[in-house]
Amino acid sequence: MSPAVSKNQAIAMNLAQAVQKGQATAQPGSPSAEIAGSMKPSDVLDFASTPQAGLPKRVAPAPSGPPVMKRKPQMRVKNVGKPVKKFKF
Repeated sequence: MSPAVSKNQAIAMNLAQAVQKGQATAQPGSPSAEIAGSMKPSDVLDFASTPQAGLPKRVAPAPSGPPVMKRKPQMRVKNVGKPVKKFKF
């Protein structure tokens, strides 16, 4: 795995590591309980052992899905595709 990317992630991994070792208890459904149950102890240790100095407090979530392209408003053109009226003089 890779090191933690934020202080909050490193703290959550420290809590999950304590739950896995039995040093702390987590409420069922809490993020630390889910992390402790779903990740291997060695992976949790990799994240938890990251030095927190220099890490940001929080990282913005990545956008989901493909990037959205904003369309420019199209110009409206009159009489496109319509027959031209002939005038009588």
